[in-house]
Amino acid sequence: MTRAAAWASRAAVVALVLVTGPAALTGCGASPLPLGPTGVDGLTIPTPSPDPADFPVGVGNRWFPLQPGTSWVYRQDTPTGHRGVVATVLDRPHAIAGVSTTAVRWEVRSGGAEHTAMVRWYAVDGAGNVWWFGQRVVPHTPPLDRLAPRSWQAGERGAEAGLVLTATPRVGDGYLNARERRVVERRSTVATITGTVSTARHTFHDTVVIDDLSSLAPLHRVQSFYGAGLGLVAQQDTTSTSSSLSLIRVRRG
Repeated sequence: MTRAAAWASRAAVVALVLVTGPAALTGCGASPLPLGPTGVDGLTIPTPSPDPADFPVGVGNRWFPLQPGTSWVYRQDTPTGHRGVVATVLDRPHAIAGVSTTAVRWEVRSGGAEHTAMVRWYAVDGAGNVWWFGQRVVPHTPPLDRLAPRSWQAGERGAEAGLVLTATPRVGDGYLNARERRVVERRSTVATITGTVSTARHTFHDTVVIDDLSSLAPLHRVQSFYGAGLGLVAQQDTTSTSSSLSLIRVRRG
């Protein structure tokens, strides 16, 4: 079996995607069209000047839980093999642009050890919408997000926080996840809210399926699947050098 054939077979087992409902999967390389002038009613996305008062303590999002101490254990398959990936919500707030954000540390397992690959910062507004305020990517570590592989932070060098998920996703919603010119220009479109995704270990129903694109990486197209009460359960980069991420288990904080 050739390497390409072996990878195709492995990917089919690890992240067999069965999407139900209207999905926006046509076209390639272009940014998705927004719904309305800002993509989501009543929100300015990205936000040039976030108000700390808009991000009260204790508000959550069922699709993107950020309870400190919670960890997600994933298997990531690539064309050359596979590795373990662990995402952990840290219990220490980090102030960005005056907003108290929650950090999620992403670690890659190799050689029996875990190495931090990146840390991302999020904040949830009073309505339950999740905003992305920045990330620190550790140099010379495996890339976990080819659409946003560089470090950035809202309020620095003109960078602006964007939206990850709304409290109530709607099919067709489109919005910027973040923006800093030539650094991060990641966008999302809600493809369906009734998606089903099967991995080697689990089948997840009624997931929110997001199409992710970036004008800085036009050859990559990523689908992300979010389960209620679980968060990110699967992710698939659909390019010829694709990789998949599939949830193995959740450790509650």
